[in-house]
This record gives sequence, structure tokens and C-alpha cells, in this order.
Amino acid sequence: MGICTSICTLTIPFDENTKYPTYVPEITRGRVIKVYDGDTITILGRVKNSSTLYKFSVRLNRIDCPEMRTKDLKEKFVATKARDFVAELTLQKIVTLKNVGLDKYGRLLAHVYIGKRCINSELIERNLAVSYDGGTKHVPDDWEAYWKKKN
Repeated sequence: MGICTSICTLTIPFDENTKYPTYVPEITRGRVIKVYDGDTITILGRVKNSSTLYKFSVRLNRIDCPEMRTKDLKEKFVATKARDFVAELTLQKIVTLKNVGLDKYGRLLAHVYIGKRCINSELIERNLAVSYDGGTKHVPDDWEAYWKKKN
């Protein structure tokens, strides 16, 4: 046990002042196995040059949907609509990921496509999400009223 600890420490040096790159897995497709909410799904897929299947949590890039875990019933109503919309289009289907990166929590960030349909854009078009650039969130005061403008 002591030998492994010594060898492992010697072969993986660490310098506090060095900025190490973050690994973003090369994944472009996967089967949606779970839809948590309108902007978070779980996929099963393979990274480039591997036959092993991995599970990835994927956050839909550049959008923000209403939260499922809220006491605001109007927000929860639209959050459920967003989740159900994404589930209907993607659950148990193969999706394509484009512009893949990582968010601040280590989840994959991507534009998610089913065929030529960009799910991210469709959520915005249906007022089930708002644009989000990763900074300050600008969400409607009344999600239900916002959603009803287009539905």
C-alpha cells in the first residue's frame, strides 16, 4: 500500500500555481435516459474512440427553464410543461450534442438536437425558457403569464 501511494504521488505532480486544463469528453451523441427538468437531461453515450457506455448529465446551453423545486406554483406549472415537452421529444431517443463544454458544476453543456430540431431554441420559442449566458439570471416574475403569451 505504501509503495502505491509513493508511486502515484511521484507520477502525478501537482503545482498550485499551474492552471491545468479541464477535460471535456468528446461526445456528440447519446440516448436520453432521464429528463430531470426542461434544461437538464441524462444521456447514455460513448466518448470518441471508446466502446464503453457512460452516463452524462447534460445541461442545455444558453437557456434557463423554470425550476421544478420551487414553492411558486406558477413557476412549477411551467417547469412541468418544459420538462414534459423535452421528455416527449427526447426520452429514449438518440440526440446529437453540439457546442459541447462544461458548466461550473462539471456537467456537460450543449445544444441538444433531435434530428434538425434544436431543443434549446424550441424551449425559448415556446416561452418555456429564457436566454441565459451564465451570468445574472433574468427570469420572469410570473412564469405562467410569460408562458401564456405564446400558448
